[in-house]
Amino acid sequence: METNVRGTFNCCRAVLPAMLQRGSGRIINLTGGGTGTPFPQGSGYGSSKAAVMRFTESVSGTLDGTGVRIFAMDPGLVRTSMTEFQLTDPAGQQYLSGIADMFSRGVNVPPERAAELSVAVGSGRFDRMAGRMLFAARGDIDLTDAQIEEFLTNDLRTLRLTGTPEE
Repeated sequence: METNVRGTFNCCRAVLPAMLQRGSGRIINLTGGGTGTPFPQGSGYGSSKAAVMRFTESVSGTLDGTGVRIFAMDPGLVRTSMTEFQLTDPAGQQYLSGIADMFSRGVNVPPERAAELSVAVGSGRFDRMAGRMLFAARGDIDLTDAQIEEFLTNDLRTLRLTGTPEE
């Protein structure tokens, strides 16, 4: 929570005033496992990523009409020192027991995918998706205008609580 939520908040707080002053800018907040689905044995991590998503959505609404946009991005399962710990350390294996199977099945996203998607976001190509989640590992770099329109029309790539009664 400290790193993912407070760190994201503080970074946004640091850069937003200058972006607002010039009337342009784009921020990409990193989400990931547990953002929209349960994360057994990883409640702190999953909850923090869900909080980053909700923060991104909320700030996006606040920024409407300012020329500044904010996005959430899931880079996918990238082999990092954190995932190496989860693979090799008994404590890490306890909390994400399926990671070895995922890597053995070839789920190992090159970090360049997130970089490529970030460049596309920076170019303005995904501006209509502000406040929503983009997935580097799942081919979002190739989203068509029709697919983006479907996400907007159906309020997809957001964090929603379904089945709530009306006020």
